[in-house]
Amino acid sequence: MEQQNPTERPAATTVHPIGTRLDGVTDLEVAVRTVREHPGPVEIPAGPGQLAGRHLGSVPQRQVGEALRGAGAAPLILRADISIDEDIPDEGVIAVLDDHLSLAAGVGAEYLVVPRAGVGGRGRSEDRIFSMLAALAEAASAHQVHLLLETEGATVDEVELIQFLERARKEGTLDVDPHYLASVAWNVAASTAAGEGPAAAFERMRPLLDLAPLIVCGVDEDTVEDLFAAVPELRGAAAAARILVILGRPGPAGA
Repeated sequence: MEQQNPTERPAATTVHPIGTRLDGVTDLEVAVRTVREHPGPVEIPAGPGQLAGRHLGSVPQRQVGEALRGAGAAPLILRADISIDEDIPDEGVIAVLDDHLSLAAGVGAEYLVVPRAGVGGRGRSEDRIFSMLAALAEAASAHQVHLLLETEGATVDEVELIQFLERARKEGTLDVDPHYLASVAWNVAASTAAGEGPAAAFERMRPLLDLAPLIVCGVDEDTVEDLFAAVPELRGAAAAARILVILGRPGPAGA
């Protein structure tokens, strides 16, 4: 059976376009109750003190995913606890993020959000970041997971990196299934703090919507209304699940 691109799925996210983040939730029953109260997109931060981590075996992973989806989580999103510019060797970053991809696949998450901490002081050029992303994008496609690069300031660099990936895919130098393309997670608070207006940021990201959904983070119940007022098109895009809005505490890291 042919798989649908998430941009074409009417699904539960059409009814519940605004999602929630299970940050600091370690008890599955609590997580299930939270999702039942807020059905729709659900982000699970991975790592210590969270519901899911790389230490989980395959059976607990499957149980977590089944329980959350049964409670109304659609889709499931995993957020990595390591940035693409972590101050460790490139191979270490890729290995840890590949473990996160396995975890995402294990819980049935459709997306893996990878934070970006900034290149300054890390010694990585944009070319190196691109090479790492290309390797991860191929691995994500093999796991049937979308890779999303979270913006850490003004969105131009991350959008360009994703566009470079798509260009490489079209040229045949990147082995990525078109059903599992990479995209960005727009941290609104971080881009605003960098002096970028929401309308300008969205205009920059608009071409990506033709390929895969965007995730919008770094907003809470009040600031998401401000965002919709500033960029009216976003409300309709959220209702159509072309963007997935995850509420949390606005901040530079989207916490």
